Amino acid sequence: MLRRSPFAFALLALASAAGAQPKDAYKSAEGRFAAKFPGEPKVQTKTEKTAVGELKIASTTYATGDGYLFIVTYTDFPAGATKPENRGALFDSVREAIRGRDGKLVGAEKEFEFGPDKLPAREFTVDKGKQRTRYRVVLHGSRLYQQGAIGTPDFAGGKDATAFFDSFALIN
Repeated sequence: MLRRSPFAFALLALASAAGAQPKDAYKSAEGRFAAKFPGEPKVQTKTEKTAVGELKIASTTYATGDGYLFIVTYTDFPAGATKPENRGALFDSVREAIRGRDGKLVGAEKEFEFGPDKLPAREFTVDKGKQRTRYRVVLHGSRLYQQGAIGTPDFAGGKDATAFFDSFALIN
């Protein structure tokens, strides 16, 4: 389906259906999401040519002084790309883009239903050398949300990354 994940483009550029909004969270009206970043995030939009056409990728990131990264991206796909029969391939393409050539999947991937509308979602963790990426993808209609915490294994599995993941909500 896709050769590269929208996340991969966003990361390179940067070197809940309706759920409760986290207090003091960053809110994206256009992206229709809220998440609590440790500080004021940076927002960037980019258009990329892909196998399914040109896609607008919106990235919201916060990099800490010690090299950790918190990220939420969203991309609107053509409806055909997100049909139920294509979701597995879409989620797989995100995982493979994050994994890359040298990455190793750590533990099992977790498929689940996100939020009160039970949206299709997947979580996985990838190690590349000393860096660990904890990642979540959520599909809402034809919009794919990607959320990541990138840093050391202790960071990606720790309380700050968990709080970031727990704070993510989709808003109207």
